[in-house]
Amino acid sequence: MAHSNERVVLSSLVGLGLALLVVGVVSGTLLRHVIQIVPIIAAIPLFRGRADYLAYAALPLFAFWLLIVALIWLFLLGVSRIANGHYTGTEIAMTVVMAGCSLVGGVKSITLGKPMRPLVRVFTFVLFAVLQVASMMLSLREPFAHR
Repeated sequence: MAHSNERVVLSSLVGLGLALLVVGVVSGTLLRHVIQIVPIIAAIPLFRGRADYLAYAALPLFAFWLLIVALIWLFLLGVSRIANGHYTGTEIAMTVVMAGCSLVGGVKSITLGKPMRPLVRVFTFVLFAVLQVASMMLSLREPFAHR
């Protein structure tokens, strides 16, 4: 049975992924958002029951999406133009869900990964950070950008 912190991290990853899928449905860009959650989809089954690995795979995913949410809110507040666009009420609500999942999951991830060797921690973190950035970049390219 999974430790309670591991369950929180898994639940936070699932919540984050579902929020992104809702955004995809509402915005008509479901394929794009499916591509964006590939690292989440990979991390859950790969590391379920292996809390230390899960922690360092999940942490960059939570950090990435928290940054994206922050950029969206900076745009909505008129502070930045980086994440510009039109956001529906549902999409804005999903940014709140994404931020909550990312914050809670990120905090719990920090407590899970301590037994790992430093090199393994860094490798796992960097691997999933690269996967997340690469999936985002791919999702923004044609033919996926508007689908």
